[in-house]
Amino acid sequence: MAIDTADANGRAAGGLARLSGILRAEAANGLFWGAGPAEEARLRRLRELAAGLLAQVDHRPYEAILAAYEADTGLRTPMPGTELRIDCADGTRLVRRRRLSRTSGTLGQRLETVAAALRTRVPPEPVAIADTDLAGLPCPHTFLLVFEFETHLDAPAAAALLEPTEPDLEGEVPSLNPSATAIVPDRGPLPVSPVVKQLLDAVAALAKESLAETTDFYERERQQRVAALCEAAVETELEYPRIDCGDLTADCVSTGADAAVFDEAGRLLVIRRTDTGQWAVPGGAAEVGEPVGLAAVREAFEETGLDVELTGLSWAFDKRDTKLGDDRMPMIMSYTARALDPAQPLRLAELEASEARWISREDADGMDFFRGHELRIPAAFARHRGER
Repeated sequence: MAIDTADANGRAAGGLARLSGILRAEAANGLFWGAGPAEEARLRRLRELAAGLLAQVDHRPYEAILAAYEADTGLRTPMPGTELRIDCADGTRLVRRRRLSRTSGTLGQRLETVAAALRTRVPPEPVAIADTDLAGLPCPHTFLLVFEFETHLDAPAAAALLEPTEPDLEGEVPSLNPSATAIVPDRGPLPVSPVVKQLLDAVAALAKESLAETTDFYERERQQRVAALCEAAVETELEYPRIDCGDLTADCVSTGADAAVFDEAGRLLVIRRTDTGQWAVPGGAAEVGEPVGLAAVREAFEETGLDVELTGLSWAFDKRDTKLGDDRMPMIMSYTARALDPAQPLRLAELEASEARWISREDADGMDFFRGHELRIPAAFARHRGER
């Protein structure tokens, strides 16, 4: 019985770390997009409360956690990384996991550097995606693009050429086929201690105050998500173990996800963006606490009203590899998808899209696409047609 209780307390600690990370992201993203003085003050207070939640389980003091949270300046999303699987000449498989950062080079540069060191080819695409959140690791939410290498070197020689796995990415992290990553985990209510319940009550009060005062659609969406997280917590008597919640200062390369939705005739759905008037496939920022595949499905529904399922990963698109550097959101996970019901009518989000069209590959030539889509849309057609 004591072992079961310890396991339950450990899971509760991990769940609280996850919740803190989500609230941290909500605060950071709200501050990034800008808000009025009253809402900005609430977001800063939300960040303080998120740090206070993590301080209930992490081994570091509240002040150190808050300092890490206060250093957030950009969009906070799941962080991209790589899981490199290297099959060596002696039959050993080495595995190395590392995040991508703004200073460690692009995805393409990492793959080319490793391939050159191992004297082998660059893998054409990831074979799977692993996710620390789905695995229950308490570190900041990271998804890992899984690439496979083969080398004629033996394991000791290859290991000497590779950077080690980042400590907080160690552990069992199952990987999934990219088309199977739109998972909605059934987590159930989060058990929390009385102290944590008090902190969450303060978070809920902030959300209620904001919803009573703000009329901004996106601010209201954010606070509704925050309020729902608080409602999902159930007070109980438990003792949290002290755990290591990973590298809180890890550089976040912000990630978006989009869905290239094809119909039965092989036509692609594009929307005209309300902000620039240009054409694009539906997509947007991924959210901490959701798999990036689910982000693509969510964005497709929010912007077009269509329920879709993923059919593959078209491109792990690091804009920095294409001279399309974007400090706001450098990494885009581009998926192909199909509508679950071909007869389902479109329902465009007024704030996101003013028009929609189903286009052929030939129709795409000469269209005015939002930056980056002139590369991703041809790649999506090629993937859908089995040409790559």
